[in-house]
Amino acid sequence: MVSRRQLLQSGLSLAALPWLARAASDSALKTATGPDWAAWTAPTPPLALPDLSGREKKLSAWRGSVVIVSFWATWCDPCRDEIPVMSAMAKRHREQGLRLVAVNVGESLGKISTFLAKWPVAGTVLHDRNSAASKQWEAIGLPANYLVDRGGSVRYWHLGELDWQSDRVGGVVTRMLRA
Repeated sequence: MVSRRQLLQSGLSLAALPWLARAASDSALKTATGPDWAAWTAPTPPLALPDLSGREKKLSAWRGSVVIVSFWATWCDPCRDEIPVMSAMAKRHREQGLRLVAVNVGESLGKISTFLAKWPVAGTVLHDRNSAASKQWEAIGLPANYLVDRGGSVRYWHLGELDWQSDRVGGVVTRMLRA
């Protein structure tokens, strides 16, 4: 498995995020993290972005919950596949403390709203207008998913589509909820 540092040192530029996210195949993204969750070993990046009403939300607002932070875009086919399944998981485990924070990367509010009318998110949608947060989180492709523990620290991450219905992926989430 290739580490985030190795991936970035290989010459991939985070400044090229929009191009890379569109051009990289889902399987190419998964080379960074493997087929399922990979351990996150760096400090948790900051996350403070506006929601769709323009109110700033910070990751610390969800402290005490296990949080799925998912970077996505409307043009991303795997994102469209994942959002309904992640939303169902978030609804199913809401009382246990699971929250979904879906961070749209670089798109207009109109595009986001149109998308959400078809694929609603059972959680909070944030707007990363200029892709600054996705760069800080090293989301070099989409979807990019992160699992944040109840204390507010990222524990796992994954680039590319995850099989949210698999025991391996869901098992990590449920273990974090029990901790």
